[in-house]
Amino acid sequence: MLGLYVHIPFCLSKCAYCDFHSIVADEELVGNYLDALYNEIRISASIVQSQVISTLYIGGGTPTRLNSRQLEALIVQLKTNFNYAPDFEFTIEANPGTLTEEKAAVLASQGVNRISLGAQAFQNCILRKAGRTHTVEDVYRSVELLKHFGISNINLDLIYGLPNQTLTDWIESLKLATALKPRHLSCYSLTIEENTLFYDLYKNKNLQLPTEEVEFAMFDSNRKILPSIGYRHYEISNFALPGFEAKHNIIYWQNQAYLGLGSGAHGCFNQIRYYNSYDINQYIHNWQKLTPAVAHCQYIDLDRTMDETMMLGLRLLDGVKHADFEQRFHHSLDEIYGKEIKKLISRGLLEKNEKCLRLTKQGVSLGNLVFSAFIRGKSQEQTLDK
Repeated sequence: MLGLYVHIPFCLSKCAYCDFHSIVADEELVGNYLDALYNEIRISASIVQSQVISTLYIGGGTPTRLNSRQLEALIVQLKTNFNYAPDFEFTIEANPGTLTEEKAAVLASQGVNRISLGAQAFQNCILRKAGRTHTVEDVYRSVELLKHFGISNINLDLIYGLPNQTLTDWIESLKLATALKPRHLSCYSLTIEENTLFYDLYKNKNLQLPTEEVEFAMFDSNRKILPSIGYRHYEISNFALPGFEAKHNIIYWQNQAYLGLGSGAHGCFNQIRYYNSYDINQYIHNWQKLTPAVAHCQYIDLDRTMDETMMLGLRLLDGVKHADFEQRFHHSLDEIYGKEIKKLISRGLLEKNEKCLRLTKQGVSLGNLVFSAFIRGKSQEQTLDK
C-alpha cells in the first residue's frame, strides 16, 4: 500500500502565519501548472505501475482555489492513472472562503470522501488578525454544503496560541467546532516561522501572543474537553471519533512509503526521500519537457529509517508496537534502543507494556524531548543530488 500526496500551491492571499509553499497566481500560471502536474502524474503512475494507492490527499496552498472545472480535471487525471484500494481514503483540503456549491458538488461526484476544512478559529476578529480570507459564517456554510452533498467525514483544522487569543476564546472555538459534529479535529499550536508577517511583527515586538502558561492551558483543554465528548486523542495534535482517524497522516507517522507530486511536494519511496522544486516556474519548465523536477533526493539507510520510525511513531498515542517494529526491522525495540527507553521510562516520559512503547501524559507535553533521544548520532545517508 502506498500513500499519494498532490500539492496545489495557490492561495487567494498569504496568511500571516503561513510558511507553507504557496503563492498568489494568475489564471495563466495556474493552467500551466496543472498541465505540468498532469505530466508528472502520468509518468509517476507508470513508475509505480500496479502498486495500490491506499490514501490520496490533495493539499496546498488551497486546492479549492481551483475552479470547479480544474478540480474535476485534476481528480479525473489522478483516478484514471493510479490503481486504488477499493476503500481508499480520498481527502482534499478546503478553505471555507473558496468552497462553493458547484465545487462541493464536483468533489462529491468525483468520490472525495474526506474534507479537511481550514476553520482555524471561531472569532472573526482573530481570523482577520491571522490574515484569513474567510469568516466564521463561511465555516458554517461550508460544513452545511458538504453534508448536503453527502460528505460527512469532515476534519476541522484549528490553531491555538494566535495573537490576542485568550483561553476563553480557544475553549469557545472547541465548543463551536464540535457542535458542527466533525468526525476529526486537528488542533495545532501556532509556531512563528521565518518569512511570514507574524515573524516580522514578532521580531519588532508588535505581536501580542498568549503566554506559555496560557498556551499550555489551551493544549491541556484539548485533552480534557475533546475526549469527554467522544473524540479519541490518537496523535499529539489530532482527535477523531472512533474509526475516523486520518489514514493518510498515519502513513507519515508510521514512516511508510508515499509519493509526493507537485511543486514543493515531498515523498519517500523505495528508501529514497525526495522533494520537488519549490520554484513553480522551474517545475513547469521541467515537466513541460517531461523532465522530473526533483530538487533533492537521498537514500535513507536502515538506521535512519529505524530512528525516524521511532520519532514519528511515538507521536501516536498508541505508540510503537513491539511486533510491528520486529516484523519490519528484525530486531526488538530493546535491542536497538534499550538504554534510551530505560532512561525515558525512569523520567516518566515513556511507558512500556506487552504490546507497545508509548508516551505518558507528561511525555505528550514534552514530545520533542522524547523524540530527540532516538536520534543516534549521524546515521549514514547518501545524497543522490547531481
